[in-house]
Amino acid sequence: MKMIQIFEKVTYGPFPMPFPSVNCASECFNLDYCILSWRPLSGCCYHYSYVNQPDTITFVETGKGENSIMAFKTIITGTTCPITYTEMNFTMTIPTDDTYSWKKIGNSWGLNGFRDGWTRFNRTSGISVCMKAFNVPNLWRSTALTWCEQENAIFVGMASIEESQWVHDQLDSSYNYYAYWVDGTLICSTTCNFSMLNYTDGFTTGSAALETTTNVHFELRPFVVFRSNYATQCILQVVDLLLME
Repeated sequence: MKMIQIFEKVTYGPFPMPFPSVNCASECFNLDYCILSWRPLSGCCYHYSYVNQPDTITFVETGKGENSIMAFKTIITGTTCPITYTEMNFTMTIPTDDTYSWKKIGNSWGLNGFRDGWTRFNRTSGISVCMKAFNVPNLWRSTALTWCEQENAIFVGMASIEESQWVHDQLDSSYNYYAYWVDGTLICSTTCNFSMLNYTDGFTTGSAALETTTNVHFELRPFVVFRSNYATQCILQVVDLLLME
């Protein structure tokens, strides 16, 4: 991992607590959680952490006269510095072995806070979530939550038909039985009461993903099963199965 240092300034994103430092970039480089440092003309130092995901960070080029110095971590092969950075693709790997990519648009750079290979959904509640469907053989729902935590992720529920359809599209139809587990339980008898939906992820609410006229049908068994023509969100087993107690 290397550190690219250029004259830039943050134009959008969280502003962590600044502190005085003459070695802002080198200190960031030696911190596992730090992905970017910024030292504006004031001389204060800002360190940005990947832990703050899914915050968006955008920074733009400035002239030397502003004395605003930005440094960000990236993978560079070889032992020499590149002649120019403007045409390079910058990617970094964090301690969890996940990768993030810096995106260049015009004279600005951005990091959307989501790991590479994850898909972003903007919810009507105002929050954004990123999702990834993991194929893990023989994983029970009772252990799915812990498995997700080990992947630095949250076992999450579906908040819209768009999300449930996306998960459904990740299913591997080469198997006779295939599914993804998702957060959410629903108590049913002869019918299911959607007002009793229970999520544990802390930010999924409502039953918008369970539009029964388009993407859901029920199959009642001795244990409560919720069967869906789509699957459900981020991380683990749902067949055409959405919710299971």
